[in-house]
Amino acid sequence: MNFKAAYQRFRRWQQNPFAYKLNDPSSYHCSNCGTDFVGNFCPICSQREGMGPITWKSVAQSIGEVWGLHNRSLLYSLVQLFLRPGYFISDYISGKRQVSFPPVKMLALIAVLAIFVDYLTGSPITGVFNNDFDFAGDKMLLIDNAFEWMNLHPEVMSLILLSYLIIPIYFIFRFAPRNTRHTLPQGFFIQVFSAIVFLIFNIFDDITSLHTAIFVLGNVWLFCAYKQIFGYGLWGTLWRLALALVCAHLLALIMLGIDFSIHMIQAGESNFASGFKMFVKLLFRMVTNSDV
Repeated sequence: MNFKAAYQRFRRWQQNPFAYKLNDPSSYHCSNCGTDFVGNFCPICSQREGMGPITWKSVAQSIGEVWGLHNRSLLYSLVQLFLRPGYFISDYISGKRQVSFPPVKMLALIAVLAIFVDYLTGSPITGVFNNDFDFAGDKMLLIDNAFEWMNLHPEVMSLILLSYLIIPIYFIFRFAPRNTRHTLPQGFFIQVFSAIVFLIFNIFDDITSLHTAIFVLGNVWLFCAYKQIFGYGLWGTLWRLALALVCAHLLALIMLGIDFSIHMIQAGESNFASGFKMFVKLLFRMVTNSDV
């Protein structure tokens, strides 16, 4: 077997997997509006050729449509997301809507599946924050509850952190060789597709408990996706993505600190500056399990 030729065919498929061809040059009679036409769809009412009386195949297709198992199927879109992630996302944000199952709908369906799997597996919560210490006073209960909620909802936290990538990616990848000057709405859909993939990784993590392997796979997927979307080389993609991730985490922590400070002000416990300083100390203590 010629592995180099096979890889080259795979690379060509990655970059252009869709071949739109006329199924049959024959003339069709539309059963909906009665128009005779040549092509895949009726030019008057847009009904597809070959539609006729209801059969068992029609029943199966109707049931499959509930979960996207039809044209532009959910399963097919997921295969695309894993085998050609960046090219697939790039196709969608550049205007090729027919290549993908609706991404926001796909995210909602995968989120429901993730919640269902999490319930069935009863997986122990493994958060990054340590809460095994006592806080000094009731005024610390707010931040304690906030980090406890983060540990109990890792899937939601993944979506939140990915949303903070939109603005850093917009500026850091602004002048990329591919998708140059992409817009914030395009960045939104990039993160929607990323969130779908990371929810799937969370599902596999719940089932297998292979935390380290899943973490590595997630980062490899993210690197491959951004390399294909924006067209930078190995190191160009690596340092830009690392910088974007650092900025996203800093932005998330700043917003969380501001929110905590506002709550402390409303509770009459401190002013804004001391509240934010207290948040930074608590954050350091919870991550390192040590005093500042």
